[in-house]
Amino acid sequence: MSSKVPRLQTWFRQSMRRAARTFALILIAPLVSASLYLAFASIASRIPVNDDWRELDGGITIFVQTNGVHTGVVVPANAAGVDWSNRIHPGDAPGWATTPRWLAFGWGDRDFYLNTPTWAEFSLLRGLKAVTGQGSTLVHVDLLEDVRPGETVRPLRLAPEQYRRLSAFIDATFADRREVIHGYGQNDIFYGARGHYNAFRTCNAWTNEALRAAGVRTALWSPFDDGVMRWAP
Repeated sequence: MSSKVPRLQTWFRQSMRRAARTFALILIAPLVSASLYLAFASIASRIPVNDDWRELDGGITIFVQTNGVHTGVVVPANAAGVDWSNRIHPGDAPGWATTPRWLAFGWGDRDFYLNTPTWAEFSLLRGLKAVTGQGSTLVHVDLLEDVRPGETVRPLRLAPEQYRRLSAFIDATFADRREVIHGYGQNDIFYGARGHYNAFRTCNAWTNEALRAAGVRTALWSPFDDGVMRWAP
């Protein structure tokens, strides 16, 4: 009996050490992953693509905008042969009988979009669900009569062919089956979209991809708004 006690004590100490190491890894792993993610995002958002792009004196004016978290692209309703009334029908938004002069496009997680109209409704669980890519997505469209450049709304001038490539990217984001959902107010709408939102393909990464598809100088990758806006003059 006496010989079994030391062995039992040794086994217990070893088990406790293994449990402590496992618990430490459980606590540390997310912190390490988050640090690596932030470091990679910081580096990638400073590496340019389409570095030879130069803004035209004329051309088609678009805007890149941010609300401090989400970015999007504002385009004319009809320019360079692209007529958005074929996609954004008059009457889709309650406040409009005709298509306005400008359309602001964004993309994001369906559940988060529909259930977080303001940050007061933010849910950590909903946020975690979004970044893990579990749900479907929506295109959010704001209908605008006027756009005023500023710190959070920055103009870019594109050649007609560049604008058509940008428009083709946005258009390809819409789901094949037309789905219209009322927005937060009278002047915005949601449409069913393709793809899944996750930590690596965020709303800002989508905006960055749209600009990259147009041939505009932008970041290699940016999940955050500052990495997109830094490239807008």
